[in-house]
Amino acid sequence: MEREQIEELFEESGYPGLNSKLAYKVWMTGAWDDADEDRIEAFLEAYSFEQEGIITGEFLYHYRIFAYIHEKNDLPLFLL
Repeated sequence: MEREQIEELFEESGYPGLNSKLAYKVWMTGAWDDADEDRIEAFLEAYSFEQEGIITGEFLYHYRIFAYIHEKNDLPLFLL
């Protein structure tokens, strides 16, 4: 995912403060290179990032947990 796309996701989710703090760092890690944009939007809607000084590693840790749970919830209950 390009840096501009990440910045747009933060802006659209109502977290312009995260945009200035994390967009570049998330882009540099490449953590969202292959990520589903809908999943990222759901993550940004589900979590509250009102605290000051969130660390990039902590932010991505919470995203990975959310992505794992989101993926497991999309699986069918019974495999035929």
